[in-house]
Amino acid sequence: MYMHFSHPNTTIAGFTLFIMIFLWNCTDLGSNPDDNDTTDVISFTGDIQPIFNQNCANNCHLNNTSGGLNLSSYTGLMSGGNNGDVVIPGNGTDSIIIQKLGSNPPFGDQMPIGSSALSSTKIKLITTWIDDGAEDN
Repeated sequence: MYMHFSHPNTTIAGFTLFIMIFLWNCTDLGSNPDDNDTTDVISFTGDIQPIFNQNCANNCHLNNTSGGLNLSSYTGLMSGGNNGDVVIPGNGTDSIIIQKLGSNPPFGDQMPIGSSALSSTKIKLITTWIDDGAEDN
């Protein structure tokens, strides 16, 4: 016995199949994947502090020994040094710490003194962290 499908029946069957496949592939339409994505968040504790510890805090900027700047903690960094605030949250380019890490600092020597300059990748990471608000996270 042959079944005869009329045009309205095939349209309904096709539409039903489409809805089933759509719903199968869209199990969570209510959430925005960007809301839970923390892979792009730069952490002071996990990303920035280790750079300072390895390159700055253990050499010159531990316990306010050089320029009054203590890079051993977030509080020390945000307290600034003898030349004032070194971080302007939201403005990495104009932050003194980024300028001092660059090849043409506005005063004094390029940091860190006595060792190789930080890589552009590390400077960019610190700059982005400052641009993103320089949060203690």
